[in-house]
Amino acid sequence: MAKRNSFGVEAIPEKKMTEKEKNWLDEEIDVEFYNLEEPGVFLKFPFGGTKKFKNYTLIHGARYKLARRVVKHLEENCRTPMYKWQPNGQGVMQKTLTGFKPRFQCRQVFA
Repeated sequence: MAKRNSFGVEAIPEKKMTEKEKNWLDEEIDVEFYNLEEPGVFLKFPFGGTKKFKNYTLIHGARYKLARRVVKHLEENCRTPMYKWQPNGQGVMQKTLTGFKPRFQCRQVFA
């Protein structure tokens, strides 16, 4: 049986990363952080494993130098599921996942 995540969606099996992909994700880039859920409020969160653990504090609208791995986490994993109630064909209302709403955005800044 396939593994399921907390939203009841089948989890995508993880594949091994190449050295090139690891280096690309660890590369630091300049980004501008936006809190789309609560504009103007800062975000404080821990990130990393036992070897590369760090506490981040990000302020809405400020510029930071972040690893692509952190940006990917903020934009892909920190989102709110959106549901819709619809009849299931037997007249019973059923909650259905319709999509996801992003909570944070990191825009890359070039020079």
